Amino acid sequence: MSWIKITAQCDSSELEVLEAIYWSTGAVSVTVEDAEDNPIYEPGPGEEPLWDRLNATGLYMEGTEIEPIKTHISNTTFDLLSVETLGDKIWEREWLTRFKPVCFGDRLWVCPTGHTVSEEGAVVMSLDPGLAFGTGTHATTRMCLSWLDQHIDESNLSQPFKVLDFGCGSGILGIGALLLGAKSVTGVDNDPQALVATMDNAERNHIADKWSVKLPDQYVVEKHQLVIANILAQPLVDLSELLLSSLAPGGDIVLSGIMKSQSDWVQEAYPIRFESETEQDGWVCLHGKMD
Repeated sequence: MSWIKITAQCDSSELEVLEAIYWSTGAVSVTVEDAEDNPIYEPGPGEEPLWDRLNATGLYMEGTEIEPIKTHISNTTFDLLSVETLGDKIWEREWLTRFKPVCFGDRLWVCPTGHTVSEEGAVVMSLDPGLAFGTGTHATTRMCLSWLDQHIDESNLSQPFKVLDFGCGSGILGIGALLLGAKSVTGVDNDPQALVATMDNAERNHIADKWSVKLPDQYVVEKHQLVIANILAQPLVDLSELLLSSLAPGGDIVLSGIMKSQSDWVQEAYPIRFESETEQDGWVCLHGKMD
């Protein structure tokens, strides 16, 4: 079966109307994308912000009468951008074809389904982009993975080397730490779906026996040689006491999900020695040390 994709542009205030047109004319799905590269960095609790200008796409089954839909859209203030016919594919896997293996640092690779990594000395994590992981290319994820690649080496780790991945999402950071040589990881996240994703990905990488996952109210403080939290600035400030109490003497703490303008604010909440601050795309990753 072929599919027909109609894309129109609108302001965020008009989206409901455009979506209603698509649904009322038989669309089987509607997707929305940013039309003007206007990023949304840190919405407040409970907020569901939209970009100022949107590209909204309706997907229709083969055989749908498209001309009346085009006419309907053309008679509004919306900008009709394109009408395309799409061949039949396994769409639930098709979007993954956009992703290729990516190296973080010198050794650590994230490798999606259908790809291989042959570089000598590569440490390969098998992981597909998904709901809890996104594309894996956000600056905060890149910086955290690169830090792990540069600082975790099985040959010089203490025994045991325990990691706390707070806000674990898909488990990508904890999995990276284990593949590089850490002995165990505790993953904490307030989303039960994220904990399921973490364990699925751990099993895929044959390290599920080294993982323990918990909701925040299930986490009992214990000491870890590395605490890593890639979340957002406000939660990092709120969690400072908990995260520091989980850090062993001489241990490392890695914090990200922080915009450059928020760095000083976050550091003030952590009375420890910060040794480095890495910046990419307006985001920072902080590395601190517990004396």
